[in-house]
Amino acid sequence: MEKSNLKIVIVPIDKLKPHEKGSPLYLELLEQEILKDGVLKYPIIADEKTYVILDGMHRWLALKSLGYTQIPVILIDAFQNPKIRVGKRRIHRYMNDSDEISIEEVISAGLSGHLMKPRSTRHFFPFSKFQQINYPLNLLGRKAPQNISKYLAKMTDKECKLAIKEWCAELSEELEFLKKREEEVEREREEFLNRIKNLSNNHSPL
Repeated sequence: MEKSNLKIVIVPIDKLKPHEKGSPLYLELLEQEILKDGVLKYPIIADEKTYVILDGMHRWLALKSLGYTQIPVILIDAFQNPKIRVGKRRIHRYMNDSDEISIEEVISAGLSGHLMKPRSTRHFFPFSKFQQINYPLNLLGRKAPQNISKYLAKMTDKECKLAIKEWCAELSEELEFLKKREEEVEREREEFLNRIKNLSNNHSPL
């Protein structure tokens, strides 16, 4: 899927459906950041047919709880794009034999309202989801704040902090994997360059 094919549209916020529950502490942190910035940095991603949210659940919750009526969305055809994968951890992006979740399970959870646990899915797209748009909040319309409690997991402060700690550990796991992979590629390059050098040295000029 090329970037030029992405559909970024402004969608009524109530038209969208989450597939998993939100983390209260993560939501609070994000709300503070959004209000401080005065913009939504990145659009969320949703299936164009069902409007089930695939990425950006907490951004959607933050704007909804603050009373905003619209939100920028990248709409994609989740069922017709086999390059979209769903894993349980970020590192599953690099593993084809990981314990994956089907896109059908994700869409079904969103349509049925039987939401998955917070941050239980990691969506991997054939494009960068970090396409910064810095969309001004004052262009999104605003009314009274909405009650989003039914979309939040019931977590104690201790459980929330543990979830944040686990998320940081997951990021560290991915960074460690990428570091090792970089070292492997560097060694492979050096070996290849040495073979070329040896080949050149073994060929005498005519």
